[in-house]
Amino acid sequence: MTFREGSKVIYPRLGICRVTGLVEHVIGGSRVKFYSLKPVDHQDSTIILVPVNKAVGVGVRRLIDRAEIPKLLRFLGKDIEVASDHRKRNARNAERISSGEIFQVADSLKSMTKLSKGKSLSPEEQQTLARARALLVKEIAHVTKLSSDKVEEIIDNALAGKRPRAKQIAA
Repeated sequence: MTFREGSKVIYPRLGICRVTGLVEHVIGGSRVKFYSLKPVDHQDSTIILVPVNKAVGVGVRRLIDRAEIPKLLRFLGKDIEVASDHRKRNARNAERISSGEIFQVADSLKSMTKLSKGKSLSPEEQQTLARARALLVKEIAHVTKLSSDKVEEIIDNALAGKRPRAKQIAA
């Protein structure tokens, strides 16, 4: 998968980035091409360099297609088993979020939301829940051009098993 300058992509754990170009560096005597990514939500000068040949492997991907959003919302409404061992659960959630794959992030959000209904979450679990939620909200809001508040409402409804109306996600 290749990305062009100006394209918007998802970088795992960070969210939406703009491809600002290709740069080449010599590393160990070999020329290596990198995508230069600038996070959309950060006003500072943070630039992320990702080797072109490893971009997909580290989870860089295109934003979700608008047509996939209803499928994602239905996925959020399905029941999920939550691991009882908090160490395994935390490791699995960290792995899901770092994958960058939107359905994996949604899976993490689902499991942490379900868990939060039955018990108080640890600070680490609260952070995981907040991070997964923020990543989904930002991406869906960006793709649909809806406000973050509206997307949060849609996600909450989906997590509660309510089906979204097509008008809610059409922009």
